Amino acid sequence: MKLPVEQIARALGLPRRKIERWIRQGRIPLNRRGDVCTFDRLALERWAREHHLNFCVDQERRDACDRLAIESLVGALDRGGIHYAIPGQSVDAVIHAAVERLAVVAPEIRVELAARLIERENLTSTGLGNGIAVPHPREPERLALATASISACYLETPVDFNALDGQPVHLLFVLLSPSVRTHLQLLSRLSYCLRDKAFVAFLHSGPEADALRAKFAAMEQEWERSAGHSG
Repeated sequence: MKLPVEQIARALGLPRRKIERWIRQGRIPLNRRGDVCTFDRLALERWAREHHLNFCVDQERRDACDRLAIESLVGALDRGGIHYAIPGQSVDAVIHAAVERLAVVAPEIRVELAARLIERENLTSTGLGNGIAVPHPREPERLALATASISACYLETPVDFNALDGQPVHLLFVLLSPSVRTHLQLLSRLSYCLRDKAFVAFLHSGPEADALRAKFAAMEQEWERSAGHSG
């Protein structure tokens, strides 16, 4: 079956640039010829399951996947990306800078998204302690986002987020969801990871993107076993 890269990206719910990079790196079972990718659909669906991603080609089937699937933490991280050296000396500044890095967010809604994230921080800090915050908008469905994402954003300079433990924040997990249900699913999985002291220490080490993704995948598998979701 032949599909253009853009359609493959939509089927996986990931940015096109990420798919193109994975193709160049040989990390996805596709053969690229010009702008057309040839792949075995069953092989790609199997690969997607192994990597905690949904693969739905047609829109009707994608809608069904979105309704039924438990959102994967690793899949959301793949969509949101891992970003380093986010500049800024204040909460507002680092949120604006982080949002500008998010390829998963359409440029025309970035200003509104940043405003909603800042509004949420002004209401109640999302600083969880241990130098980590999880910015997210109130009423996420109002942004009409097509898919969920988590973006890991390492700050260039720690910033005071008024966290409960008083520690400045150096790592943001920007959590975006198309619905409250998906938000709660992802927040539950992320919170499980962040309660693990060894995992938090790993985050503080500033790991490379591949190592961070692999660690999240291992933690998510552990969460699924503990919650009785392993298949």
